[in-house]
Amino acid sequence: MIRIVQDDTPLGAPVFTTVIPVRWGDLDAEGHVNNTGFFRFMEETRMRWVSGLGIPTVPPHPVIVLLNAACHYLRPLAYPASVEVALHAGRIGRSSVQTHYRLRHVEAGEPCAEGYATLVWYDLQQQKSVPLPDTLRAGLAATAA
Repeated sequence: MIRIVQDDTPLGAPVFTTVIPVRWGDLDAEGHVNNTGFFRFMEETRMRWVSGLGIPTVPPHPVIVLLNAACHYLRPLAYPASVEVALHAGRIGRSSVQTHYRLRHVEAGEPCAEGYATLVWYDLQQQKSVPLPDTLRAGLAATAA
């Protein structure tokens, strides 16, 4: 698993898991999912997670911006296929949370990628980060317990 923290603390159970179908438009000229498609799978997963918690993500509410993101590709994905994305929470800060992703090719039953992204809650009007929503923090605390 790609980790941006330096210790060996295990990530624990996923806080959210979803299955996303590979679309024909996700493919590149070589006939497999383009590298950017894996970032879209991670993005779709985190937005389904946050939206499912009832947290608004469009102005005038704070928006989610990425501080960083990375992906380690393990195997190609072609069409048709489905990818299961498990989202794990990492370090939780005042206005940010690290998210780690395990992507699995559903039909083959094998991992296809791992990645991470650090999410920051950001107020566009104030042009600064703001504290994590209480709903998110409570959900993360409940998962850790």
